[in-house]
Amino acid sequence: MSKFIMFLFFGVLLQSIFLIFYSKIAHKIGLIDIPDSRKRHIGNIPLVGGLSIYSCFFFFFLVINTTLLHKIIFLSSSLVFIVGLYDDKFKLGVSERFFFQMLACLIVIGFGIRIYDIGDYLNITVQLGGFGLLLSLITIIAYTNAINFSDGLDGLASGLILNCLMSIILFSFLNNNFTDLEPLIFLLFMIIIFLFANHGLFFNKVFLGDSGSTALGFLVSCYLVYFTLPDHRFFHPVLTLWAAPLPIFDLLNVFFLRLLNGKNPFRPDRMHLHFLLLNTNISKKIIPFFMISLSMILSLLGYMLFILLGSIHSIVFFIFLFFIYVRFSLYLSRINQN
Repeated sequence: MSKFIMFLFFGVLLQSIFLIFYSKIAHKIGLIDIPDSRKRHIGNIPLVGGLSIYSCFFFFFLVINTTLLHKIIFLSSSLVFIVGLYDDKFKLGVSERFFFQMLACLIVIGFGIRIYDIGDYLNITVQLGGFGLLLSLITIIAYTNAINFSDGLDGLASGLILNCLMSIILFSFLNNNFTDLEPLIFLLFMIIIFLFANHGLFFNKVFLGDSGSTALGFLVSCYLVYFTLPDHRFFHPVLTLWAAPLPIFDLLNVFFLRLLNGKNPFRPDRMHLHFLLLNTNISKKIIPFFMISLSMILSLLGYMLFILLGSIHSIVFFIFLFFIYVRFSLYLSRINQN
């Protein structure tokens, strides 16, 4: 533990160095985000947040001894990261990105990191059999892109990732599981340091980039599956829904709205909740704070409901909140159209 704490301090320093170094060379190598009709930030911002986080995470796995499955998750997410980095620089099509995400997902599934059951309900464990393979593929890819879709305002995507990491750690602690969490704790601190740079505090302003948002989304989705494996269960699988509910709500809502409107569900637009709120003239600094805080509150509320009333009530309440989310999004859409 003392070695890990020392390396945690070293990681904070290393992350700071990487942020400074990568932001200086980003303009020279063309790794920058240029404003357009959809991206309305000011100035050309380096897309090196994900690069700095992953550089630190690479050193973590070199120094700290972890399980084989942790290493598999990291190596698989590195494939998503590299493809995202290429996309940040040269721009890739949706199908190419989706292919490599599926490939990375199949790797972790091949090593047994997949959904086998969805937990106990009325003292009966609901086994999924072969359907668990398909559900694992859909879940990991969906959550990966849900985080990427939320990367539209400063600190939003990284804040929701923090919410997910903190939820996994908290749910594990409250269930008296305290081991095997070092990679998540380390990653949590690296993202906190990035948030300072993302807001231009102490560092030059940087963005996560698609490399950061997709790779970190892939990482946390794999960790949600990993910590609910039957022989490695730190908490009930239903709590994965409550680890960061807003990205799930937003993904499902936007996905179905695009289908209903005859649009490609994978093409970016401004129908996400943070954009709808932004169009109501709410400050773009308040919206991420509001959404992250709401997501964290819902995570705690979902856990309390699970403890007090059980898994079935927890799922029902999650669905109920999703319909409220849909109604609220439709209401904001009508306001924006008027």
